[in-house]
Amino acid sequence: MTASLLFWFQVIMAWAYMIPQVSQILRGKTGGLTLAMWVIFMGYLFVSLSLATLAWREKKDKIRLYTVIIFAQWTVFILVLFIMCIKSVHWSAGDTVVCIAVAILSVITVFRSGLKAPMTRGWLSVWCKGIPQLWMAHVMWSTHSAEWLPPLSLLASNATSIPRLIQIYLQGKRGGWDQATKGLMLGETANVGTWLVVTLVWFILRIF
Repeated sequence: MTASLLFWFQVIMAWAYMIPQVSQILRGKTGGLTLAMWVIFMGYLFVSLSLATLAWREKKDKIRLYTVIIFAQWTVFILVLFIMCIKSVHWSAGDTVVCIAVAILSVITVFRSGLKAPMTRGWLSVWCKGIPQLWMAHVMWSTHSAEWLPPLSLLASNATSIPRLIQIYLQGKRGGWDQATKGLMLGETANVGTWLVVTLVWFILRIF
């Protein structure tokens, strides 16, 4: 029951994030947003989706299937947002540097352990989620703008990432800590931690 409630809560919160975010972009309010974030996020989502699918194949239970569906939903959402932002958001030199840094770290990680290793994909999730979110926090701080992120989207993003981390923890606790689940846990821990930094910057900019 806990897993089912977490699943449906995440589905609803994903839409609660998406709808105001789309509205904000359509109105041209993209201050503080970077294209690199969406580009690298898609890498994170593809990696996480592959890990979730691998974990589900290891043990085909309902909790693991829920995880697959959640990552599939976010992959579609982020792809839509990226397409919407291509013409309205400027690609900066910093975006290029961040993408190169993530690419170098990813190549080194794959070279050391091989792409098939679940923990390799877990570290790829760290690079593809943690680094761009820290970059986003920096851009927001340096431009003194967080208008791209509506309050409801911020709330919904935290309300989805934290339950997703709990869901993966339950997946490991109940179904066993296979390598794919460990990789997911690593990536989602980085996701939650760095998004909390973005959240802190957002609140500081709004208050002051």
